[in-house]
Amino acid sequence: MSNYTIKVNVLDAVKDFYPGLTNDEAHKIADEIVTQWDYSDIYTDILDQIKSAPFELGIEIEGKDGVDIDESVITGKGLVLNPPPSRLFS
Repeated sequence: MSNYTIKVNVLDAVKDFYPGLTNDEAHKIADEIVTQWDYSDIYTDILDQIKSAPFELGIEIEGKDGVDIDESVITGKGLVLNPPPSRLFS
């Protein structure tokens, strides 16, 4: 089975881009990057790939996102996916 994990050694990356840094400087920079990293950017990039790869591979993804839309629950102000138990949504 293949491994579908993406890993980056941030310290190695810092040292690759700036080999003139001292070890202490490189460690401080790597620590700052890791503790302040916004992981949502990675998920956005992966989602973009998830949407484009199936097209290239001839795989249909329409309707396979796990979201079931009950057409009878469409309101005038928008779509309510999980309406609360209320007479307003019946």
